[in-house]
Amino acid sequence: MPHTTQPQTNAPAAEGLTTTEREQISRRARALWQEEGFPQGRDRELWAQAELQVLKGRTAVRDGR
Repeated sequence: MPHTTQPQTNAPAAEGLTTTEREQISRRARALWQEEGFPQGRDRELWAQAELQVLKGRTAVRDGR
């Protein structure tokens, strides 16, 4: 069985986020990681992608989009 690890949730950009936002980003990053086939060494990239998606959604809701 191949060794897999989850994306790390301690990315520097996570500072200043609410616990709920961090949890949403973590879930999205894990989903992206799974969708990509459990790649190694892309933790920060996938976290950043998840963060953009989650925060973009938050901004759209706040702006009434």
